[in-house]
Amino acid sequence: MSEVAVVRDAAQVAAAAAELFVEATAGAVAARARASVALTGGGTAKPLFETLRGPPIRERIPWGALHFFFTDERAVPPDHELSNYRIAQRELFAHVPVQPARVHRLRGEAPDLDAEAARAAAEVIATVGSPPRFDLVLLGLGPDGHVCSLFAGVPSSADRGAEQLVRHVAAPKDVEPHVERLTITPFLLVTARTLVLQVTGANKAPVLARALKGPEDLVACPAQWLRRAAGRVVIVADSDAASEL
Repeated sequence: MSEVAVVRDAAQVAAAAAELFVEATAGAVAARARASVALTGGGTAKPLFETLRGPPIRERIPWGALHFFFTDERAVPPDHELSNYRIAQRELFAHVPVQPARVHRLRGEAPDLDAEAARAAAEVIATVGSPPRFDLVLLGLGPDGHVCSLFAGVPSSADRGAEQLVRHVAAPKDVEPHVERLTITPFLLVTARTLVLQVTGANKAPVLARALKGPEDLVACPAQWLRRAAGRVVIVADSDAASEL
């Protein structure tokens, strides 16, 4: 069962998500001496990263014990303006004591994205263990009901992906930017110890309601994978996004 926290505005969404970040990573480090975190891109990433790097949150995070992964990446070089890694590097990693060897990016510039998906999946297992469980996965919600790069209307979005972990997906037709992607598969969502979905804006209200309360259709609304999660699921939404719940 998902927990839903409704706050006033986007700044409070980032603040609440940052508190959950502290809680999840501190708990993992206490239990296993390290924590694995999958970062998201999209509109919620920058406000969250700004909150995480600032006082007093920054001092409460065990940066040296964290391994960072990414939920998805565009097929662009790491310094490209569309790169999710670039956002994280500029807005978070450049400001906190993260060990570069513990940042496990998806190589969107790879000439063979299927081979890169296989390499990245192997890196997840080598780092996190088998079967892998991320300690924290941060997500945003797309206007079509997608999370990561599991797009609505794409049959593979309903494939759990237990044998794949990371997948190359074609450029989406209805979601910008129209570039190929690499994405983690639903297996890494449903097995995560904690999932945090950040949602802001009235335009997301119908799709958030569908994700949480609508008839299950994982192709039409891949965000419904959160219903199948084995771990803790927290939706942090502003009042506009939560208006149809």
